[in-house]
Order: sequence, then C-alpha cells, then structure tokens
Amino acid sequence: MRHAFLIIAHNNWWQLRTLIQLLDEKDHDLYIHIDKKSRDFVRSDFEGIAEQSRLCFYQEYKVYWGGYSQVETELFLFEKAHEVRYDYYHLISGGDLPLKSNREIDGFFERNKGKQFIEFDEEKLKEDPEICRRTRLYHCLQNYRRAFRCKWLNAVFTFLERVLLGAQILVGVNREKDLDWVIQYGSNWVSITDELVETLLGEREKIRQIFSYTNCADELFVQTVAYNCGFKESVYTLPDGRTSNMRFIDWGRGRNGNPYTFRMEDEELLGRQEALFARKFCEGVDRGIIEQLSGKRLAEKKNG
Repeated sequence: MRHAFLIIAHNNWWQLRTLIQLLDEKDHDLYIHIDKKSRDFVRSDFEGIAEQSRLCFYQEYKVYWGGYSQVETELFLFEKAHEVRYDYYHLISGGDLPLKSNREIDGFFERNKGKQFIEFDEEKLKEDPEICRRTRLYHCLQNYRRAFRCKWLNAVFTFLERVLLGAQILVGVNREKDLDWVIQYGSNWVSITDELVETLLGEREKIRQIFSYTNCADELFVQTVAYNCGFKESVYTLPDGRTSNMRFIDWGRGRNGNPYTFRMEDEELLGRQEALFARKFCEGVDRGIIEQLSGKRLAEKKNG
C-alpha cells in the first residue's frame, strides 16, 4: 500500500525535519504546505532530509486559523497528492509526531483497508451553540479576527463579527434552510482513502458554496462529505462504538481552545496510547520529548 502524508506547517523547522525523517519510507510520500506568512522558511535546509520518500513543498496560501484558507490548503494538498494516487492520505500538522513505527502504521492500514479514519462528534455538534451556527450564519470576518499581530485590532474585528452574527440571528438568517446535506463535525485531522479524496475534489464547488463563510470549516467539511456521499458505513469505529481518526490529542489540559502541548513528563502516557499519531508537540516548549520519542526510532531505521 502507498501512503501520502499531507503536512500543514508554519514554524518549528527542526521539528518538521524530525517529522520528515520519521515518516521517510519507500511507500510514503510527503506533501508539505508552508504558510505563506512564514518568512523564515528556507527550502534548502530540507535538501536530502528524505532518503526514500518523495518530498514536495508548497507555499500557496496565507493560512488563518478558523478561516476558509485552512479548507483551501487541505483541498490543495489532497489535489496534489491525488495526481499521483495513493491508498491512504493522512492529513497531519507540523506539530504532530507518529507514536508507532512506519511498519506498525503500514500494517494497521493494511489490516483495515477501505476504512475511513474520521472523528465524528455528534454530541458536541448538538450541544455547542457555536458549532450549530457555524454554517447557519455568515461569518464574514473570520480571517480578519486573527490576521493581525496587534491584539486590539483583532479584538475590533471579533466585536464586529459578533455584532453581525447577532443581527443575523435577529432577522432569522439560516443558510442551512435549503441545504440537502446534513452538517457534521469532528477533528480536521483524518486518514482517508483515494475514493473519498476523489469525492472531496469532485464536490469542491459545493464545499466552497457552503463553507467559505463558515467559521472553523476545516472541522466540518470532510465529515459532511463523508456522511452525505456514501462513506458513513466505512468509517472506522472503536470497540466502544466511537469513531476514531487514530490521533491522540489532549484537549482536557488545553487552554484557550488549543490542545495541550506534550512534555517530557507525558512520555509514559504517550507510550500507552493505541493511536498512531499525537499532537501537539513544540520544540520551543519541550524539545526533549520530541528527541526522546524520535531518537530511538531513527536509530532503529538507521541500523535497518
């Protein structure tokens, strides 16, 4: 089986090089998008870092957290990889690390061939009012709310966005009223088959129409297409019935809507996980845990 790893990154270049080295394998190719706003990325620093994998870098979009630019970037990477065609496409961030060896990862997908590894969180979709109105209302200022280094300017656009949302609620705006898709929600990090990627790309215009004015649409569009376009029954589920994307993300210790960043004291916790990948890690917070998790595996690869 052949695998495409689609990586979205914007900083921490030593960490990104480590991730590339870990994933480097003859049946793995890597497609990496670097945020166009990142000014310190040097392509030549990555020359020769992958010995077996095809390594492709792109810097097409300025990526804003929560904005439609995230969806555009993901679809762009899916499209580039789909030109070659793979059995699985794994969307991860530059802050991820694999928790298993390449042999274990490849074996897992071989045993579960045809399954879609997508998280669906229907309970949160029903209970969280912010998620419920993401596609119902127009979020016209989503990019501007987080585009500036000046915090007060971001706050101004956030205030204006809330005023506009409040006005839409008062007049009864409902963009979902005539929609023939049921909106779904979950983590944007997925591992999906070539068939689903082809469907996503075929629905690109409808995705744009529905999600271009949607806040945090990256957590909605893959789930929505999979659910409404014939892939619902092939979604991977755990023994307890929960859907799983096989990522370990600690939201419980996270702050301000961000996941917790793992540290050295979490090594044992990470070692107990059945998940294939974990996020997030940051070389500026704790480089040691990255070196600890990657060092042994890189040594094993070097020694064959």
